[in-house]
Amino acid sequence: MQSNSDIQVEPLKNILLFSDIKIKGNDGEELSAHRNILMARSGLFSILLNGTNEATQDLIFPEFSSDTLLIILEYLYTEKVAERLTIEIIAEAFHCADFFLIEQLKLQIIEFFKNYLQNNSENIINISAKILSQLLEYMESFDNEFASILYDSINSEPLKTIEYCNLNARALEYILSKIEKEETDVLSTSEYDIFRYITLWAANDISEEALSFYNSCLPSSEIVKNLNTTYLQEWKFNIPLNIQESHSNYQSMMMTKTSSLFNYVNLEQIHPLIISNIIEPLSGLISSNKLSDIRRRYASLAGKYIYMSREVPSLQWSTCGYNMCLYRSPFVVTSNSLSQGWVRTVVPVSGRGLVEWDIVVEKMCRQFWVGICTVKGFDVDYDSWLGKHEYGWVFGSNGFICHNTSNSIDRYGQNFNEKDKITVHLDMDERTCSFSVNERRYPVAFHNLPNEIYPAVSLCAPGKAKIEPH
Repeated sequence: MQSNSDIQVEPLKNILLFSDIKIKGNDGEELSAHRNILMARSGLFSILLNGTNEATQDLIFPEFSSDTLLIILEYLYTEKVAERLTIEIIAEAFHCADFFLIEQLKLQIIEFFKNYLQNNSENIINISAKILSQLLEYMESFDNEFASILYDSINSEPLKTIEYCNLNARALEYILSKIEKEETDVLSTSEYDIFRYITLWAANDISEEALSFYNSCLPSSEIVKNLNTTYLQEWKFNIPLNIQESHSNYQSMMMTKTSSLFNYVNLEQIHPLIISNIIEPLSGLISSNKLSDIRRRYASLAGKYIYMSREVPSLQWSTCGYNMCLYRSPFVVTSNSLSQGWVRTVVPVSGRGLVEWDIVVEKMCRQFWVGICTVKGFDVDYDSWLGKHEYGWVFGSNGFICHNTSNSIDRYGQNFNEKDKITVHLDMDERTCSFSVNERRYPVAFHNLPNEIYPAVSLCAPGKAKIEPH
């Protein structure tokens, strides 16, 4: 059987007959090379070989296989990466190039991966996840270009489409940290989806039985989505009777695997029924202090927060029109079009009393409008500017208010910008609406409103709006 040294790439065959040093990987295969060429072409080889006895004929690198080391030699001699580089060893090859301080080879490896993406479309998200796991297992730092490119190739599908076995803990934490840090539209994934994925990922790493148990405990994303958008907040999920007893069999292992990962989950954006019926019985996964903080938060919002009372509107955006999409939660909406579009909440305001809510300008756009609308009796056009319609009343970032007009003609309040908070004060007794900007309240903007009103925003890209109880 031929060794790797016997089947080295064609350009090296004759030259390596005059080699004066041997290189070994973790599989024991010997690779022939020339001391002077290695020193001239690699900073690390220069450090390793400079001043050493020329009788030293072996260098051993237990971190790498001989196949990967052969890629390094191929590049040092030819400045090219031929067919020896494959998708199966690409992560180790990048790590090896980084170890030997060969920046140009790292760029060629990245280019190889980009070409692979262009020529292959099947199961790319799982292939990229597996490579990311391998790369971060080899390398201590998350901060490298290849990891970012792998993340970008993953950031196109829901998290649940990644098979649990293809992500190790470092890769999953890296993905979650990118979501949190960059506020990317990662994987169109809600906070509950992230919590569910982490739990099932950890259970899968324990046993099939553990995965089956936790899968039976956690409602599907579709069930929770219906719960979030149902005005009566009906609970239609059968929780296992022995949830606490069965969980105790895996509790210690689950806590070890998930403790750092759950720090990336915003539990306040998970439905309280999920918190009380599912997460709390799975004791230890979330600290008791954090759960207590969430309970206090819910209690402080009683009568206002969407989950705490049936008598107030649901402060969740409805997915209306083509120009707007929800961003990781039903409370944040973003525009995906340079043209104006608008969105309203799921449930309208009706009845009597003062109803107030806040709109946070998470990302400013050319024209950012906060306001209200009605739909009863109208054939509404969601892919348009809300202010020009008879069914829309809006306050703009330019400091104007508009209703049923194509022009901004009525000056009101002040201009507002990114990170500002606009409060809407809707008086259903007087049928009036006024606005505040960062707690500074302005006079009534609109009178004679209909008896059924929806909170609304009208945006264009890259605008992003978050709705909160006041």
